[in-house]
Amino acid sequence: MYEFGEAIGGLIFGVLYAPIVITGMHHSFIAVETTLIVDSAKTGGSFIFPITTMSNVAQGGAELAALIIIRQNKKLKGVASAAGISALLGITEPALFGVNLKLRYPFIGAIIGSGIGAAYISFFKVKAIALGTAGLPGFISINPTHSGWLHYLVGIAIAFVVSVIVTIVLSRRKAYRTSAE
Repeated sequence: MYEFGEAIGGLIFGVLYAPIVITGMHHSFIAVETTLIVDSAKTGGSFIFPITTMSNVAQGGAELAALIIIRQNKKLKGVASAAGISALLGITEPALFGVNLKLRYPFIGAIIGSGIGAAYISFFKVKAIALGTAGLPGFISINPTHSGWLHYLVGIAIAFVVSVIVTIVLSRRKAYRTSAE
């Protein structure tokens, strides 16, 4: 689907990656990634790692947007700050289970941001040539040829910004609906 669908395949995988993380099945991708990287002369590297990064950064962006939105609950605000930074560095479970799934709208914002960022990098065939941290420091694992780093960083920016904007818009819609009732 990735090779033939390009941006569409990346979009679908980017949207589905966070729900896969919820089940814990994302660990099974390591075997596939290792095979893709070992055979990188033929495959060009792993497409999974860059898409994983888009999902992780989007979760962090949505988490930090939620941090701005949360006003009353100091405990949830504390979890959001630590979990947002953790997600940007590659560990999303605290963000997913601590805030994003509880509030729902940050999770939706994150999967939309992830899908759009993943579609962008998939269109430009950004691939990893090593395993590493699927977060902001992950650019060192990306194949630098054909502007790989540039497209990777642009994809990260897209995933982050879209997730923040969608999270804020959805939170305002929820607040408007709640006040109207």
